[in-house]
Amino acid sequence: MSSSSQSGRLPVGSDKAAGTVGFSVIIKLIFFTLAMFVLPIVTYYYTVNGIFDGNGTYAAGAAAGMANLVALGYILAAVLEDKEKDKDKKE
Repeated sequence: MSSSSQSGRLPVGSDKAAGTVGFSVIIKLIFFTLAMFVLPIVTYYYTVNGIFDGNGTYAAGAAAGMANLVALGYILAAVLEDKEKDKDKKE
């Protein structure tokens, strides 16, 4: 039989805490998921008539830019969280 079981258990020798996800990680995921859904839509509708005078192409570009900013923010939050965990392990 292999070292990992098919019944959902962790591999032999692994730490049980390694498979758990913290509450703050779930909150960040929910926040960035909502931001990825809401902010580009709000950006499009705000800019299509408010800034770009009905030009949907530019408004769609602004919405795409907002989606990229949200994705970049999620990546930065994940990197900073990982650095904090590494810092805590060293101490």
